Amino acid sequence: MDDVTPAGRGRRTGAWCAAAAALSCTVAGGAITAAAVAAGAAEPSPARRPPGWCAPEGALTARAMPQKIKISECDLRGRVVRGENGLAATVPSDGTSVTAHALRTDGASELRVGVDEAKGEITLTTTGTRVPQGRPREFRAPMEACQDGAYQQEPSKWPKGSTIEWHYYPGTAGLPVSGVSAGVSNVFEARTDCTPSHAFAPLPDVSAKYAGQTATAPNVTSAAVCGDRDGTNVSGWEAMPGAEPDVLAATCTWFRGDTTIESDTALQEQGKKWWPGPQDGSSCPAGSYDAAAVTTHETGHMLGLGHVEGSQHSELTMAPTVAACDDDPATLGKGDYDGLIALYGARSSA
Repeated sequence: MDDVTPAGRGRRTGAWCAAAAALSCTVAGGAITAAAVAAGAAEPSPARRPPGWCAPEGALTARAMPQKIKISECDLRGRVVRGENGLAATVPSDGTSVTAHALRTDGASELRVGVDEAKGEITLTTTGTRVPQGRPREFRAPMEACQDGAYQQEPSKWPKGSTIEWHYYPGTAGLPVSGVSAGVSNVFEARTDCTPSHAFAPLPDVSAKYAGQTATAPNVTSAAVCGDRDGTNVSGWEAMPGAEPDVLAATCTWFRGDTTIESDTALQEQGKKWWPGPQDGSSCPAGSYDAAAVTTHETGHMLGLGHVEGSQHSELTMAPTVAACDDDPATLGKGDYDGLIALYGARSSA
């Protein structure tokens, strides 16, 4: 028969505690204290190790990581993530997301880092285009820019009716402002060779305001990495010695939800030859790149236009390639304009 005296109950309870190794309990006056059981249940579980692809230091590679990453599993905020062709961005720590673009002499790259703190999730998307040598297998003859209505949209845009202030950064090489300012204006004013007036109408419902020269460089590092935003839109020249040698320009656009809040563009002043464009009345030196054409392309990204892939669309401003002395991207094709109208609607004539 079991011993049911108070002393017996204490002995039986003690035996049960010894057998139940999963609980940490003590016997006080012949009874298990609730505090003892609670203390045992509250013991912390071992810390979860980060996955192998989540190195504790250095840049991380997007292709080596899942497309969707739980922040609790690997907190990328403040870390540098590398995409295709060396393109990289610092993952924002302020709850915003960022899209990085690089225009190269041999193609273009895009890296998109979406930060959703409400879901505790970061999404990575990376693409890259390189110009094939010779005619590619699936080559299609280019359409006329004035007939080609293709366009792609980025995940964010400025509010309709916005006036976007931008500053010019002159860099250190003494390159002129004219090509950069012309490129910005070309997009906002829908400049084209497709109409007698050399502009599409109506204009998109978004405007630019030049806010003057600044001593602060675009938020693009010397390695062409998107850095931390500072609340100011800057376009201009920057020496980027750590960038891959084929990089012509980089644009970083920060957004919250589907609303753009800042965009910076840096044109590579180191190791590249530049031509301001035909608006200065000069001819293009061999091997030089048209600053107005490159800036027009990058300003398209600033306003939410993505690359239009395929050889048949290579005449459009937002095609992912630009050749030396090619000034065609400085004027919009039908698809470039249609994309702006799809994003912003038509500006009121009033």
